[in-house]
Amino acid sequence: MEKPEGKSSDSGLNRLLIVHMLYSFVAAALAVLVPLYLLEMDVDIAWIGVILSFGPISFLVVRIFLASIADDIGTKAIAAFYSISNLFAIAIYLLFIAPLTFALATFAEGVRASGFWAIARTEVFEFNGDHNPGETLARFSNMRQLADGLGRLCVGLLIAFVAFQGALYFLLALSVVLLILALKSNERSVGGMKMDSHLIKRIFKPRPASFWYSTILQMLIWLPYNMLFGFLLPLYLNSTLKMGYAEIGVTLALLSLATAGSALLFMKMNLSKRLLLFLTALSVPALIAFPLLGVQGLALFAILAIGMGCGNIIGEYILVDQVYRSKDVSTDIGVLYAPLKIAEFLFLLIGGMVIGTAGFAPLFFISALSLGLFVILGRSILSSAKT
Repeated sequence: MEKPEGKSSDSGLNRLLIVHMLYSFVAAALAVLVPLYLLEMDVDIAWIGVILSFGPISFLVVRIFLASIADDIGTKAIAAFYSISNLFAIAIYLLFIAPLTFALATFAEGVRASGFWAIARTEVFEFNGDHNPGETLARFSNMRQLADGLGRLCVGLLIAFVAFQGALYFLLALSVVLLILALKSNERSVGGMKMDSHLIKRIFKPRPASFWYSTILQMLIWLPYNMLFGFLLPLYLNSTLKMGYAEIGVTLALLSLATAGSALLFMKMNLSKRLLLFLTALSVPALIAFPLLGVQGLALFAILAIGMGCGNIIGEYILVDQVYRSKDVSTDIGVLYAPLKIAEFLFLLIGGMVIGTAGFAPLFFISALSLGLFVILGRSILSSAKT
């Protein structure tokens, strides 16, 4: 794809940053709201895991194809598509309260997420200009994290003061704004869609061993992060620590904002990737100890924030090293994250049953194990990374 230059590049990058932050705000708010809403309706935790698992499985199926289509037609149409899917998901949450209809809504959320992530990093590359791509992606990741924290904070307060329905109406209004911004994008079309063997070949083309090694690393670093914020922590804080909705929102927001803040600080300090990897490792014992300490475990959030912030930076650098020189950036990124979505689906599908029989500790241990493996396996690929 052609990249705009000069001021148009910077203005496009700034507009895109607003879109990313607004998307992250809405997505994070829903990640807190939905499991709590299901608990409010007395849905068994095992079923909550099953319902939420519809999100990553739809993401897995849809994302790679949307990414490959984006490499043909450009990103604007995909942006409009994921914005409409977001509106559809929230409308279902508003209109229906039966748990099974929530499965349809979480499926729509998965489609929304697949559309956003199919093009998110590709759009950044398009408007990146002469900036370092790894630094730009890491900056976008950190700013999304800030918006993520604000979304969790706001939705907790909204649920407490205007109930679930009021919070959903607020998110619906923000989603309309997101759609308008997507339709106003100045990204140029790059051609027509080719629904033929060309698309399939692009998805299943041979890739080097380093690419598949990176897919495993991406799965290991993002699985704990995604499951903590979208599943484990909301349920744990409510059902085990008996926190109210406002408290949960504030707690998760503080963790998310501290994660973003630590990442921004360490980027500004220009720490080496090996030191970032070492700091990521601090999260491993913190995750193991967290469910064993009860309310005192909240003190470990400072360590978790540092570790996850550093992991975010490393994850983006690994991604750039694999796909920035690709001719099919969106497709390759979609394939890169496929194992992650399979892992998320299995974690959610089985996780609810594990909580019902053995509590939360085993799932926190799995999250710690995932991060530990990332630290061990990440040393070799970082030593050869070009970015």
